[in-house]
Amino acid sequence: MKLIEYLKLVPKGLPNIVEIVRGLINNVELKYDRLPEDIKDEIIRRRVICLSCPYNSINAKTSEEYFSLYREHYATEREDEHCIFCGCPIEVRTASLDCNCGAEEADLPPKWEKYDVKHIDNEEYIP
Repeated sequence: MKLIEYLKLVPKGLPNIVEIVRGLINNVELKYDRLPEDIKDEIIRRRVICLSCPYNSINAKTSEEYFSLYREHYATEREDEHCIFCGCPIEVRTASLDCNCGAEEADLPPKWEKYDVKHIDNEEYIP
């Protein structure tokens, strides 16, 4: 059953493969402290927001906001912490600077938005 949950993400993920790869790369770069400070700060800011979000997979299991939308509590066999709207793992979505918060997929206002990296002078950083 867990495999089926992951397979259902494929059609949604394929059109966004570039953003997913960028998120994966940024996540690795963050772990090795190889990102510019403003990028690190933005990723961390997003993660803090997601930690308290009622639509984070962990919080949605008991969230009143989720229950009021769907009239049931969130259930999943996935073990990763993910957004219940877009299905993205929190670590990847928050590190993909070209993405908005997954809440917009449910026509809810995003809790964070795309990050403009054009001002970065660091030639080593490739968004």
